Amino acid sequence: MRKSDKKFRVSKNKLMTSVLAFFGGFIATGLIENSVTDFDENLVPCMIIAVSVGVLGAALCIAFVKEFYMQILDDGFELVKGKKVTKYDFTAFAGSNVTRHYMNGIYTGTSREIKIQEASGKTLKINANNLSKGSFAELVTYLGQARFTESHDIEASAEYFKNGIEFRIPNDEMIKANKSKYICWLVFTISLFVVFIGMLVYFLIAHLDSAGSAGYFTIMILAGLGGLMTVFMEVIPAGILYHKMKNLPDRILLDEYTLTIGNQALSNGNVLNIMVVPANYDILTRDVIIVTKDNTKYKFNFGKRDLKKTKATYAGYDKLCSALELWCIINHINFMQILG
Repeated sequence: MRKSDKKFRVSKNKLMTSVLAFFGGFIATGLIENSVTDFDENLVPCMIIAVSVGVLGAALCIAFVKEFYMQILDDGFELVKGKKVTKYDFTAFAGSNVTRHYMNGIYTGTSREIKIQEASGKTLKINANNLSKGSFAELVTYLGQARFTESHDIEASAEYFKNGIEFRIPNDEMIKANKSKYICWLVFTISLFVVFIGMLVYFLIAHLDSAGSAGYFTIMILAGLGGLMTVFMEVIPAGILYHKMKNLPDRILLDEYTLTIGNQALSNGNVLNIMVVPANYDILTRDVIIVTKDNTKYKFNFGKRDLKKTKATYAGYDKLCSALELWCIINHINFMQILG
């Protein structure tokens, strides 16, 4: 196995444990000192001892806690933890998880995870939060190289695309469906705000007694809060999605040497990168980004994954992604998944 220059540091175990050890040692030592001596009268020596214990704990973590690295090989990858190196075939890659976290509807962060199937049958889960969005997507793309091994051996040759593979996209229907969704949410939200404002004005004018105002006031507040929630959770996302889909082509054609999008033809020698959002992702819209060697970027949005299979998304998106990846493999073009 020959090592490539692709090495990914997927953890920050040293940093995290060192910080925790420092503050933990400092606080614990301070509490102990406070119980055995007069902390205020011996402030300086107590602080010196507490800081020293914290620094010692952090130093021990730096010395003994091991980081996770992933090294990409020609025919597999290595998981490196300290001096322990474990080699895997690409078939051992068991997938990845990207989870967006919310608290009361407010986005608080994204966690990323790599899964590896051990020879024992157990699945090793590796926290990859240290990686940036782009680095995580690049790593997962490398690890997923086995997905097309079998099909590549059988049919992934220039002959496979000799007659061309065409994807007809009902772009007009999709744009109209997303426009209708946007308008419906917009009208619904405006109606809630109209109810809120109307009830607020009436509440201020009518001078309702306390017995009759409680329920009235509750409905008014719910209408206002409901309007605010739909603005941020439905109206804005639907408006952005509709705007993104306006340049959606009516077809994509892949042949031996050319990628044709609508009426725009790109030769395989001119394409630098193709990046796609996986078909099974719910947290991101279905973007396809094509970057040429002269740094021209083409970005197309195929809607958002919809289990109800409405006209708002392209039903053949998964087959399109597979064909794009296979075309990239044949033509030695960088293919990446956008994982968020």
